[in-house]
Amino acid sequence: MEKTAAKEKIIYGTYLQDKIVAVKPVESSGKWSTLLVKGQERSKDPFLYNKVKRSYQMPLQSYNNGGGVVTLLDDLRRVHIQKYMEKYPEGMTQKEFFEEELGVDLNPTLPIETNFWRNDRRARVVLTKEGMQLNLNLPLNMLHYLILMANKSLVSPSYDNRNDKATYEFMIVDESKVTSKRIEEASVKADAFSKFAEITRSKTSTIGFIKSLGRTVPATATEDWLKAEVLNVIENSPKAFLEIVNHPQYNDRIFVQEAVEAGAIIRKGDKRYTLDNGVELGDLQDTIKYVMDPENQEVKMRLKAKVELTKRK
Repeated sequence: MEKTAAKEKIIYGTYLQDKIVAVKPVESSGKWSTLLVKGQERSKDPFLYNKVKRSYQMPLQSYNNGGGVVTLLDDLRRVHIQKYMEKYPEGMTQKEFFEEELGVDLNPTLPIETNFWRNDRRARVVLTKEGMQLNLNLPLNMLHYLILMANKSLVSPSYDNRNDKATYEFMIVDESKVTSKRIEEASVKADAFSKFAEITRSKTSTIGFIKSLGRTVPATATEDWLKAEVLNVIENSPKAFLEIVNHPQYNDRIFVQEAVEAGAIIRKGDKRYTLDNGVELGDLQDTIKYVMDPENQEVKMRLKAKVELTKRK
């Protein structure tokens, strides 16, 4: 007797997401300039009046594209939803899922009088300066999220993209991502200041950092001035600071700068280097590669001797 094939295991999916996002106004958006009175300065608060509201529905297609409501929900791909397996054993589309959850026909091509997207209040997202939170594990909240995301010229898809368009009025903020980013930035700052303490422990190492930037340190520089210069780099970009001090060629860059100051290497412009005898070296990367090449150790020793001689003066 032949064994019956094992029943295929069903993998269940969902059209919802297990997270909460915030919808917040975009500060200083160009869109809000129409609310300003002549001579009035732009406010950080885009809503200058407490009663200002914005309402969002599904956008309409252009006449050239046939007009009507833009299709939001997919009606082709099927996913097995455990809750509806008895009615939809072959799985259900995104459109079918939301139709079941809301109890309404979501066909975007229906006449205006019976078209959910144009007449039902649930198809409209009304926002004030307070914004709102959306629990994407709730069908109506997820639908509102999708509607907002469909308004691509008015709603930024994320906090990071909020300044990409002057027309953005609101932004979708995933608090967990923003929090993670803040923690990451704080960690980078902590690492930078830890390295700052290490570098500024001695005047020599502090001077070395400034030289690694391709800069000459004034003979009159005080320790406070040197530390302030290092601090300026950190404040401008802690990440860039760490990339400098952790670079595998950090000490080599210092050596090249010292060789330039000793006249053993000539820097022409910002990027081109030659030896004092006119031999072309190339850019900084090429120069380091040449100097550190075992075959050029005789040249390196000559450069080093000139550097040491300059330091003793």
